Amino acid sequence: MKTLKFLNTKISKYPVATLLAYGILLRILVVLCYNAITIFPDTQNYIDLANTLLNFNVINYSGERTPGFPTLIALAGGNLYITVFFQLILGLLAMYLMYDFFKLKSQDIPFAFWCSIITTSFIYVIFYEFAILTESLTYFMLTLTFWFIEKFHILKLSASIKHYFILSLILGCLYLTRPMFIYIPIGLFLFIFVKHIKTNFRKAFLKPIIIFLFPFISFYSWCSLNERNNGYFTSSWYFGINISQTATSFFEKAPDEDKLIRDIFVKHRAYIEANEPDYAYPMTVWYAYDELLEKTQLSPPDLSNKLGEISKKLFKKYPGLYLKQVGISWLHFWNARNALIWNVDKFENRFIRRGLIGLWIYIQGNILIAIHFLFVLFAFKKIIQFFTSGFHLDSDLFLVAIVMGGSLAQALVTFGTNSRFAFPYLPLIVYFVFINLYTLKKSYAKRTSS
Repeated sequence: MKTLKFLNTKISKYPVATLLAYGILLRILVVLCYNAITIFPDTQNYIDLANTLLNFNVINYSGERTPGFPTLIALAGGNLYITVFFQLILGLLAMYLMYDFFKLKSQDIPFAFWCSIITTSFIYVIFYEFAILTESLTYFMLTLTFWFIEKFHILKLSASIKHYFILSLILGCLYLTRPMFIYIPIGLFLFIFVKHIKTNFRKAFLKPIIIFLFPFISFYSWCSLNERNNGYFTSSWYFGINISQTATSFFEKAPDEDKLIRDIFVKHRAYIEANEPDYAYPMTVWYAYDELLEKTQLSPPDLSNKLGEISKKLFKKYPGLYLKQVGISWLHFWNARNALIWNVDKFENRFIRRGLIGLWIYIQGNILIAIHFLFVLFAFKKIIQFFTSGFHLDSDLFLVAIVMGGSLAQALVTFGTNSRFAFPYLPLIVYFVFINLYTLKKSYAKRTSS
C-alpha cells in the first residue's frame, strides 16, 4: 500500500508525460519486434477507395465501403507505412483523450492514470494500429466523441451551440468511418431530449437536433452516391451479405423460389462444417460467393441485395431461430479472446512471439473477458437503478446505453468476427467497470470502518 501511495504521489506530478512515455515505449518495442503491416481480405476494399479518393473521382465507385478510413490512407498518399504511422499517432492521442475523459468523470488523477495504463496495455490496442482496418481509427473517433461530450457538458442544455455543431461534425466523421455508429447521434438526441423535456421542451428539442446535421449530410450524401452508382440507397452494398451471415444456420429453410442461391449456400456450409475450423462457419457466404456470382449471373450489389431479401424473409418467418442467432452473436461480441488481429509469423524472435501469444491467450484475453462480464453485470445494475430510482438520467447511463446498444445492433445484423466490434468501446468499458469497482471498494471501506 505504501509503495502504491508513493507511486500515485509521483505520478500525480506528471501523469500525462508518464502516460505518453509509456505509450511511446510500447509502440517502439512493437515496431522493433513486429516487422509487418497486417493485411486482411477487407484491406483491399479500403485501399481501392483510397486510390479513388486520390483521383478525386467517386462518381463510378462501386460502393463497398464508406470513405472514413480510406481518407486516412489517401492522406498518407496511399502509403501503408505512413498510414500505420498516422494510426500510431492517433493511438497516442486516444490515450491522452481517454486519460482526460477518465479524469473528468472521476475527478481522480491516479484513477484516471491507472485506468489509461490498463487500457493501453492490452496488446490488441497497439496491434490494431499496425492493421489496415478501420478499428484503430474507430477507436480514436469514439474516444474523441465521449471525451468531447464530457469535456463540453453536451448532456446539459447549457452546452454551447458551437459545441453541438463540432460534435455533429465528429459524429458525421464517425459514421463515415464505421456506418453502424449512425445510432449514436440518434441515441444522444433522445437522451438529451428526454432528460430535459420537463424543464424546457422547446430548447430540449431544438438545441440537440443540431447533432443530426453532419451525420445526416454524411449519411444521405454517401447513400445517394451509392444509389446513383449501383442502384441501392445504402452505406455499403455489403449489407445484404452481412445479414445473410446471421441467417447461415437456417438458410436451408429458404423457399424453393430461391432454390439456386439456397442450395449453393447450404452446399458450402456443409463443406465448412466438415472440413474447416469453427470460426469459418459464419463466413459461409464468402466461401459460396464466387459460385453464387457465376450461377446467378447477378452483379455483386444485386447478389448482396438478393441475399438480404432472402435473409429478411427468413427472419420474419422464423423469429425464434433469428433471435437464437442474435443471442449467439451478442455473446460473441463479449468474447474478447478472438479480437486480436496480427500476423504472428512476422515476429523474427520466436521467444518474443511465444511470449506474446501466451500473454494474450492465458492472461490478457481472460482478463478482457472478465472485464466484459463485469461490464454487463454493472450495466444491468445501472439499468435496474434507473427504473427503481425515479428514472434518473446521468452520463454513466448514457455510456451504458451506447455500449449495450452497440452490442445489440451488431448482433441483429451480422454474425462473424463479432468480438472485433467490441474493440472501439474498450475505454468506455474499462472506465465503467473500474469506477464501479472503485465505488464498491469505498463503500466497503466505509462500512468496515464504522
